[in-house]
Amino acid sequence: MLKKTPLKKKSKTSLKKLIQELTKLSHDFIRQRDSIKKYIIGGYCFDCGDYTEFQQFQCGHFIPDSTGGALLRYHPINMHGQAGKCNCKYNQEFVKINYTLAMEKKYGKEYVQKLIQLKYKSIKADEIFYSKMIELYKEGNEKKIVAYLESLI
Repeated sequence: MLKKTPLKKKSKTSLKKLIQELTKLSHDFIRQRDSIKKYIIGGYCFDCGDYTEFQQFQCGHFIPDSTGGALLRYHPINMHGQAGKCNCKYNQEFVKINYTLAMEKKYGKEYVQKLIQLKYKSIKADEIFYSKMIELYKEGNEKKIVAYLESLI
């Protein structure tokens, strides 16, 4: 008689590791993209325009990653280099206004509205999604990242 073995559950730790890797890769990509010097992480804050470097030059989100879901959490047009003081709950109403104005200036009102509408779209963020996004961020082609994300909706 065959012995019954319990079904193995999918490991949440492997998905958690993929999420952590993608978060680090995407944030490093944005900080590097928005840096003004090739070998130093630092640049002008997308909100206030102040120059910041190293840990204070952070990856900020136009639509917060807590409400935008996986689609916007890793969307490179939703993320920009930000001073720590603007990214970390400092005078948030003023920051939201500045960020919105900067987004409209850089991408146009129509694209900003399209990005806001993506907040209400849901995608399946599974191991396949995270693996593909990691691959794309390692490749470093922002247009391909955006095209992939927009192909999911």
